[in-house]
Amino acid sequence: MTIATGPFASRRGFLAFAGKLGGAAAVYQTMLALGVVQTPPAWAGPLELPAGSGAGKTVVILGAGIAGMASAYELSKAGYHCVILEYLDRPGGRNFTARAGTRVVETAGPHGTTEQTCAFDDGLYMNLGPARLPFHHPRVMHYCREFAIPLEVYVMSTTADLFQSDGAFGGKAMPRNRLSSDTNNYIAELLSKAINQHALDADITADDRALFLDLLRTFGDLPTTGPATVGSETPRTGCLEPMTIQALCAANPRLPLKDLLALKFWQNRYYQPEEGEWQPTLFQPIGGMDKIVDAFVARVGKDIRYNAEALEIVNGAAGVDVAYRDRKSGNTTRVQADYCLINLPLARLVNLKTNLAGDFTRAAASAKNVALYKLAWQANRRFWEEAPYNIYGGISYTSNPITQMWYPSNGYLEKRGIIAGSYSYADQAEAYGRMTLAERIVAGRRDAVKLHREFSDEALVPSSKAVTIAWNQAEGQSGGVTPWNFANADANRAYQRLLAGDGRCSIIGDQMSPLGGWQEGAFLSSDFAVSRIASRVPRA
Repeated sequence: MTIATGPFASRRGFLAFAGKLGGAAAVYQTMLALGVVQTPPAWAGPLELPAGSGAGKTVVILGAGIAGMASAYELSKAGYHCVILEYLDRPGGRNFTARAGTRVVETAGPHGTTEQTCAFDDGLYMNLGPARLPFHHPRVMHYCREFAIPLEVYVMSTTADLFQSDGAFGGKAMPRNRLSSDTNNYIAELLSKAINQHALDADITADDRALFLDLLRTFGDLPTTGPATVGSETPRTGCLEPMTIQALCAANPRLPLKDLLALKFWQNRYYQPEEGEWQPTLFQPIGGMDKIVDAFVARVGKDIRYNAEALEIVNGAAGVDVAYRDRKSGNTTRVQADYCLINLPLARLVNLKTNLAGDFTRAAASAKNVALYKLAWQANRRFWEEAPYNIYGGISYTSNPITQMWYPSNGYLEKRGIIAGSYSYADQAEAYGRMTLAERIVAGRRDAVKLHREFSDEALVPSSKAVTIAWNQAEGQSGGVTPWNFANADANRAYQRLLAGDGRCSIIGDQMSPLGGWQEGAFLSSDFAVSRIASRVPRA
């Protein structure tokens, strides 16, 4: 059937319509179906390069992030000699976990170079970069298994998590279970009325009518008899015990539809846990995401040269010559290699002196880098696990600039804990970056109080133990994530050009994958580039 008018008149219109109905996940799946996005074949397992196949060959890798270290690990097993040049004095890139004594340095902001030293109590930490591992990311799960990195469940969502907006419920935060129950109840009630009024007879057969009404009664927790409306008799909002149902439900009347709509909770990532990348089960390494970094360093750490600032790449027919400066001594050194893997942010690559092809560097310059910002608080009492909140893990959301608050998925019932008090993107992340460090803390606390009044207590949540990072200003970085818009022809061409590499040089990192911002994307790019070096046959 061909539809030539309305929202489906063009592919773009159809994608926009799909996005309104199902969000980003629906758009992505629709793009897959239309062939707009290329998908790699199912992962066939870890790379198995022939032993000794790299003997006598050298690979220089710019950046000791996840993709860089994974590439060195796989290549070294085949006999390649790897040299990793890392700009910072630490490995891991954006896999960065803050603990007591950790330095957080920003160099690109309007306030010059700033430095924070994490003052968390011993044993506490916050993952300032990636913080969760989806079960369906096979490469990251493979390395955790191979390196015996113990995992624990990361809780993405609980029914007690909060949603808050200044424009609804007088600014009071509402728990997810009430929003879910009452929203489903309203939807079920309205649909039931439409069915009983025969308004949907064209879509529902007589045989299906009773079944659909039964489905709606369960979906919306409607009474099994009588009119399809409820007041407060719903166990989904906490009215569980028959003997106390009247008293409990009296305190939980159905939320007014006007306020539910005014909250616009669905616009603030309410349904994000149902999208593919965040569906349970998610994991996190016990003790911090940097346990993955530590595992790679234990295997390729001898190949890393820290404080090594790449200055020039000369890409030749027979090999690659890279010049770098030791940031401590100021000395310049050159490395000759057979191949070069570039794990630098694309924005930093285009500012290097290189002889890379013009169309290749133009493609790199066209990439968009989105800013990310995180704020971590230490709380001297885990008040969110106490009444009236009873929150154990998950994320609360707000329409205010901090956007969200993450509760720890570890250390339950202990005395202290670390909360991610903001995870902001794009323009808002850049706005936080323009603030002074002190202004960020003040602004973060101002929004956090709207979710938990306990944030007004400086002794309970001390500013002196808070840590922030604006990734677009962080030392050695230029942003948080590079999202490729594959529906855009120009962006798709640029991505494909970079993916093909330039002679003996290839770009790696999650920035060169359809999984930007995920460590799986970094491993995916590493797989591709290492296979390319080993076979010299470009792959799709």
